[in-house]
Amino acid sequence: MSKRGKVWLGVLLVCVLVAAPFSFALGSELKIGVVDLQKALNSSKRGQKAKAELKAEYEKKAQEIEAKKAEVEALRKELEKKASLLSPKAKKAKEEEYRAKLRELKHAVDDAKAELATEEQELSAQILKELVKMIRKRGKSEGYALILEANGGIIYVDPALDITSSVIKAYDAASGLKPGGAGKKR
Repeated sequence: MSKRGKVWLGVLLVCVLVAAPFSFALGSELKIGVVDLQKALNSSKRGQKAKAELKAEYEKKAQEIEAKKAEVEALRKELEKKASLLSPKAKKAKEEEYRAKLRELKHAVDDAKAELATEEQELSAQILKELVKMIRKRGKSEGYALILEANGGIIYVDPALDITSSVIKAYDAASGLKPGGAGKKR
């Protein structure tokens, strides 16, 4: 188990241990859910539509790049066939044209990869944002105390389980500082 996984497991255990007494005191069951956001992203209709759009965009870019590759390859073959017939100056000009086309091809490939990656990240981020918002709403309406992401963090926590203010008070009391910043001198 990774260090991050161990930390989240620890957080989960602390949450359960802290929440359990409240749950039993209230006479209700502690309701915890787990959701795999990656699976939801990939399996949802919106996620599948986004994948199809990205695939179509990828294929369009691939065709453009293949056309550029064919152009570069044709220029390379022409250079190989006619190299011995060309004057040194004309040969140098053709070689420079070939190198320029090769650079254009490399830039086109790099640009296409970057553009597709950015588009995929933006689409995924938007869908994940909507999923998390929906999960939080559902967690509250269906009475979940805690909803965890299967591969990591906490998505929703019932505000009644939040003990932050009592932790702050206890910490402040233990530190010996009085409100306003004045405290014990050491």
